[in-house]
Amino acid sequence: MGEFGTVPKRGLIYVAIAGALSAIIDLVHWGTGAKFSEWDYALLAVVILPWLAAAYATTMTMVEKPSSVVGFVKFTAVIILTFVPILSSLAVLFYASRVGLHDGLTISTVITLLLIGLLFVAFLPAWPIAQAISARFVSPMQIVKATKGYRWSLILVFFAASSMNKLVPSMSSATNVGEAIALALCGAVVAAATLVLTASIAVTAWKFAVRRDASLAHTSA
Repeated sequence: MGEFGTVPKRGLIYVAIAGALSAIIDLVHWGTGAKFSEWDYALLAVVILPWLAAAYATTMTMVEKPSSVVGFVKFTAVIILTFVPILSSLAVLFYASRVGLHDGLTISTVITLLLIGLLFVAFLPAWPIAQAISARFVSPMQIVKATKGYRWSLILVFFAASSMNKLVPSMSSATNVGEAIALALCGAVVAAATLVLTASIAVTAWKFAVRRDASLAHTSA
């Protein structure tokens, strides 16, 4: 959290725009009264893009590196790779609930993938930044080694950041337009604060890693 107070105004603007779009989509979805369907997965992907763009632009501004389309693609690809175990856990859980699997092996698989995923996310917050500015592939093990001595701090702060989204009730609990607007705005504010905190964690971890491995600071040509 060492970089939390150094988020530039431009980064805060990016986050505010993403939050506003997210709040609008939440309100539209609440207004339609539709249950979560396959179309919502596509909508979720559209909502995530502004947040990813805001996260990328904010972190690049904080580490004083130029932004680019290629950098954003690499940044996004690494984030997806980082979340593969967690997404796999959710996929297994979804499939098991559809076909009625509740055996010990399925439950163990879900828990194992989830724990691995949480460790991936907690140990590798600097990886998206390092890969985004590099012309070569940055090994996740290189990041893990470079953040030695900072790992448990990463885990504790990561869980603190992830718990912030639980502060706001679900949109489904709203009974009128006023409550829906209030929940959408509160949700956007909390999500924005979570993104800023997460970006600060990533930048702090990257700067810590760079002090141990200077090659991580090398930018692509």
